[in-house]
Amino acid sequence: MDFGALKRSIRFKMLGGILILELLMVIVYSGIMFVSARNSLALTAKTAVERSQGVYNLILQGDTKMLSAAMDSFATNESVRQTYVDHSDRLKLLGVVQDLYRANKARHGITHLYFIDRDGICYLRAHDPGNFGDTIQRDTFLQARAAGKTVSGIELGKTAFALRVVSPYIHNGALAGYLEFGEEIDHFDQLVRRETGVDVAVLVDKQYLDEAQYRKTLKAAGKPDNWDELKGYAMVSTTLPNAKAAAAMAGESELRKVLAPEYLGTITNDSRSLAKGAFPLKDAAGKQVGVVLTLNDVTDQVRNEHLALLILILVTALVFVGSFIAAAAYLRVEVVGPLVHLTEQAKEISMGNVELKLETDREDEIGLLIKSFERMRVSLKKSMAMLTRKD
Repeated sequence: MDFGALKRSIRFKMLGGILILELLMVIVYSGIMFVSARNSLALTAKTAVERSQGVYNLILQGDTKMLSAAMDSFATNESVRQTYVDHSDRLKLLGVVQDLYRANKARHGITHLYFIDRDGICYLRAHDPGNFGDTIQRDTFLQARAAGKTVSGIELGKTAFALRVVSPYIHNGALAGYLEFGEEIDHFDQLVRRETGVDVAVLVDKQYLDEAQYRKTLKAAGKPDNWDELKGYAMVSTTLPNAKAAAAMAGESELRKVLAPEYLGTITNDSRSLAKGAFPLKDAAGKQVGVVLTLNDVTDQVRNEHLALLILILVTALVFVGSFIAAAAYLRVEVVGPLVHLTEQAKEISMGNVELKLETDREDEIGLLIKSFERMRVSLKKSMAMLTRKD
């Protein structure tokens, strides 16, 4: 049978329809599996971002309680309070608080200790004794002074974040001033990494940083100057060993849109698949001053998805080939074969062999067709017999 005849055959039309239908089913099913796998990855990645934010907030709450507890040791120390109230000898106050400050620094990680007068003038920085006399304008202090109670939160200085707790300093029932404890939080990302297994990078909007002071602080700490690695953000800390690689993963345009925990897609780095996400970083006043970039290793999940998709394709191909062969065999036995046989019998009858009986016990459409041909043969036989008698 030539190709033109094959195209016109019922076998070609039926098998072609089956082929198209099975291909469509394979495409649709594979698409559903792919979308389902992508949605599963997105859900897992977003959950990791939300968990990282939750752990970050829990660490913040825990350290706030720790700073508040440490502050109580100062607030109840009569010698310290009396020396401050006397307000006559700043060096004497420094000497009185020095041991307490060092003990709390070693035990709780406190990095800042301020005595602030009622008018907002800094009387003493125990961590930087030579720097005093300036007016404190930080939100935590302003909120504590306005509310008359302890206020805490993270605040951005000229170079980095610090967790601060500010409390009214009461002596004999009257307000003597304010006491402030602070803790640098550049270790928070390491704690998040330890608790969640997710790498993080803290990115601060440069408009809230002092460039010269930031560069100076990095140089003093022996750290590489990363100010120019990102256009609008400065990466103040990261758990990734390669900070430049982390900076390259930060798409600034998408990070600017982060207002809640979000999954930002999957990227590849050093043969690893990383689910990128972010959540907003806000200061004590609730102002968003940056974002925390999260990078969750999903290499195994992506590999398993690819393997599952490959297995799906192979199984589908086997099912497709098997079903196609079965369909072809079924058509040959049940449809095409009987029709070809009927065609040959019809040809014999058309050439005068009216004695050839067409018998079948089938009750389907092909059976009806064979029986119709049989009735036609019988009628033709009777007609030929009548013509013979007339002659």
